[in-house]
Amino acid sequence: MFETKRELAPLGGAFTSTGLAQMGAGMQRQTGREVERVQGQAIVAEVKEQGRAFLTNSVLQSVGALTALEQHLIQVAPLGEARYKHIVDSFTMGAAQAITRW
Repeated sequence: MFETKRELAPLGGAFTSTGLAQMGAGMQRQTGREVERVQGQAIVAEVKEQGRAFLTNSVLQSVGALTALEQHLIQVAPLGEARYKHIVDSFTMGAAQAITRW
């Protein structure tokens, strides 16, 4: 699924393929494992951010729909205005907290 690059090229070119070739086999394996670990963490971080964006988009759509319904209900049954607002505000705050915890 994801291709792992083993070439290291930090600023200044301190780690060239020639330099890696001069490392012992144990150091090469250790370095390779560390690079794979860091790449794995980066992939997980990206997937988490995509999940947060998806959740945020979904919540925004829900809040918009609930707000439109709230506005409609206030026109139809104005005595429930405080209740409608409380319910929509409660949902919105709970959803915002869920996104924050994500």
